Amino acid sequence: MPAQLAKSAGGLYTFVLDKYKVDEFYSAAIIKPIVLVSTNVLWKGIDATLIDGAVDESASGAKDISDGMRQMQSGNIRSYAGWVAFGAAVVIAFMVWKGVR
Repeated sequence: MPAQLAKSAGGLYTFVLDKYKVDEFYSAAIIKPIVLVSTNVLWKGIDATLIDGAVDESASGAKDISDGMRQMQSGNIRSYAGWVAFGAAVVIAFMVWKGVR
């Protein structure tokens, strides 16, 4: 008997059985656009390009600075004393220049 009722109702039965196609409409109208925007804009555009790019560039800059600083550390005490004397001369020159003004 239920099969005969379903057959006699035709398309109305399948429409009600599919819950008035509300899930399909919700998926097409809301879920898929949100997934597309979050995938293409938020993930690929902002996270992968902007945030990851900033982190990668700052790491690269820190590596370049540390490579330059490492070259200054020779282990030679005379070299260190020369850098200290040079720094002191710069500080004294700056103090004299500010004192003259």
